[in-house]
Amino acid sequence: MRYYCPRCWKDFSEDHDICPSCGLNIKEFWSQKDRVEKLIIALNHPEGSTRLRAAWLLGKEKDKRALPYLIKACSRDDDLYLVRECIKAIGLIGGDEAKEFLSKMCNHPALMIKNEAQLALLKLKNYKN
Repeated sequence: MRYYCPRCWKDFSEDHDICPSCGLNIKEFWSQKDRVEKLIIALNHPEGSTRLRAAWLLGKEKDKRALPYLIKACSRDDDLYLVRECIKAIGLIGGDEAKEFLSKMCNHPALMIKNEAQLALLKLKNYKN
């Protein structure tokens, strides 16, 4: 099992209340965050599978606070599986900003990203409140 500091992302073999690398009070830091905030932070985790799960869970949460972070993750990450999961989450969250971003992603050079963006847009257009 590995433990990570959410500020400097150094990893440790044992749990620490204070990061030995950057001095962050990890325990206090996490105690001040709600579930969505923790998932948003996890989008920057060094392990790809953790970023993937965070994006998936943010889609399930459907919290609009996550939208700019999911969009940013799509823009900065070249892991196409993460980008695809972020697009799914963005589609589940919805809204005008999501539609605008998904429309742009319909021109992505990777077919799997383009298809996912088109599918997410289609679902948003067909969804009735």
